[in-house]
This record gives sequence, C-alpha cells and structure tokens, in this order.
Amino acid sequence: MDRRLNQFLEKNFNDGNTIFVRNAGANVNSLRNTLALLKKADEILLLPHTDCGAMGVVEKALKGEKLPAELEPLISPFRKYLGYTKAQLEKVNVEVQESALKGAVKAKVRSELIRTEELNAPASSDNVALVMPPSTRKYSEVISPDMMYRTYVIQTDNDGDIDVLIAKEFLKVRDVKRIS
Repeated sequence: MDRRLNQFLEKNFNDGNTIFVRNAGANVNSLRNTLALLKKADEILLLPHTDCGAMGVVEKALKGEKLPAELEPLISPFRKYLGYTKAQLEKVNVEVQESALKGAVKAKVRSELIRTEELNAPASSDNVALVMPPSTRKYSEVISPDMMYRTYVIQTDNDGDIDVLIAKEFLKVRDVKRIS
C-alpha cells in the first residue's frame, strides 16, 4: 500500500491484465476474502518492500508493545521471530507471505523485495489513503499527479480495516477515501 510504490507499479507492472491487490505488509493473512480472486490467477508476484511501516508495527509487537487486537493477522506469522529488527523482518516477510500464498493458491508464486531507497520517491508528511477493490486500473486514473507520492493505496475485497488502522495510527495519514 506504500505511497512510494505507486508510480513504480504503474510503470513496471500495469499492462492492463495485472490485477493489483495491495495491503499493509503484503499480508496474506488479511486477504481471506480476496483469495478467491487470487485463486483464478495464473501467476502471482508478491512485492513487499524495505522501510515497511507494517514491519515496524510487527517489530513493536515483538518487543512487547501493546497494540490493537485487530492487528493480530499481521503480527501472528512473526511471533517466532522475537528479537528481529525491522530490516530482518522485511526479509523474512518475503518468505512468510510467499509460503502463505503457495499454501492457498495453485498459481505460480514469485516474490521480490522492492528496495524503496532505489525508487527515489520524494519525502512526504501530508499523506492520504485510498481504499479501493483489486483492479487493473492505472493509479494515474484515480490519483492526481500532485498526490501520486502522497497517497497510500489499499486494494482489497474486504473493508481494509487493518490497513486503514495502520495508515491512520502508524503512518499518520490525514484522510482515508473509499472508492469503488
């Protein structure tokens, strides 16, 4: 859902056939309602990234910080990684989510850790979130150019509550808009 990925994803993967599903931490556990859509796919490319806010949340939980119970689907796959840093969790996240996907779908599953520091996205502190269903739509069709690097995109078949909670509480987005 990270705002820094919008242009990268649109440029490199939006061929009109690719359905985008985006959430906090590339978390397969929170995609239960979306898995029916993924089961129809021939291939799934999982793209978690570095400097991930969701993995920062997981790190806090593993250090014992009390967090909302709603975050458990994000945190639970990492309980055995006590003491891991955020950077270590980001690397493990690729394996955790890929394994969960392979156990839930028949599609070919590949993964790649995107290094956000290589995307040269500008810093932004005045961000918003956009919640929409999985789609082949280009982000430039729904996000204005001046908001491209300021908009976290959540694409899910459910309400995205976990993702919205992370966006508001941990990423400090100022507004959440839902579109269909």
